[in-house]
Amino acid sequence: MLDSFFKGLADSIGAVFAHYFVSLNEVMTLAKSAPSSDIHGFPSLALWEASKGLSSSVGTGVASVVISLFLFFELAAIFNRTDTKGLDGIYWILMAFLKVAVAITIAKNMSVIIGMCFEISSEVISGMQNTSYFNLLEFNTTDISQQLIDYFKNQDAGTILGGYIVAQLVSIVNNAAIVIVKLVCQIRFIEIYVFTAVAPLPFCTFCNNEFKHIGIAFIKRLLALALQGVFISIVCIFYVQIVNASVGEIVDVGNNPTGVMFTMMGYSILLLIAVFQTGGWSKSLLQVN
Repeated sequence: MLDSFFKGLADSIGAVFAHYFVSLNEVMTLAKSAPSSDIHGFPSLALWEASKGLSSSVGTGVASVVISLFLFFELAAIFNRTDTKGLDGIYWILMAFLKVAVAITIAKNMSVIIGMCFEISSEVISGMQNTSYFNLLEFNTTDISQQLIDYFKNQDAGTILGGYIVAQLVSIVNNAAIVIVKLVCQIRFIEIYVFTAVAPLPFCTFCNNEFKHIGIAFIKRLLALALQGVFISIVCIFYVQIVNASVGEIVDVGNNPTGVMFTMMGYSILLLIAVFQTGGWSKSLLQVN
């Protein structure tokens, strides 16, 4: 009876690594999905509709007031200039109204523009998935799992028990890392929805030369969020490549099975740290403060 119990522990050790990358596919789904997509386990559609509703009602209303103020100051500046008499004055007045019309049109359609921006990002990641590098995500650790099972089934009870404890520790760390990575991806979506809700306000600053830097900074921040999804996907690719190169090529884990398990746990921590850095990388690339 004890033999079957410890053989069961050996099987449990192998089971930890049999489908080590299954949860990583959920991270990939979050990274490549557009904010308007239907994401399993996350209320993306409801949040997207809510952000669009806030953008079209509150955001556009406030933006219209701000645009009106900008128009007033623009007209006052035109009338105070000495070189805006006759046709020149009419030209600058028409240009002021044209800028306001463009700003209002953009403000009313911000959710569409933002949606298109992230759809492009999603298509870029989907295109990357068709490359051979993404096929590495299909790499499974079944071979390593079976080697661990075969090794521990031939060991004494103390070694099996110690291996089981290490395997469970590795499982806990890996699962915790994946959960936190998912939270990072979901926080990214929350940020997108908040930005969508208030988007008309920063975009309306484009009709004023003194404040248009606010709109430019806002666009760069949105692009950084889109780029972060690409970086998260690339990090996942590199993570699988590292595990594949470092662990997948091991022929005889019997020499150091505990080392193999601790190595995989270390790479899970590396994945977590790298995903945390993706937001900073995207901001740095686009020079976002």
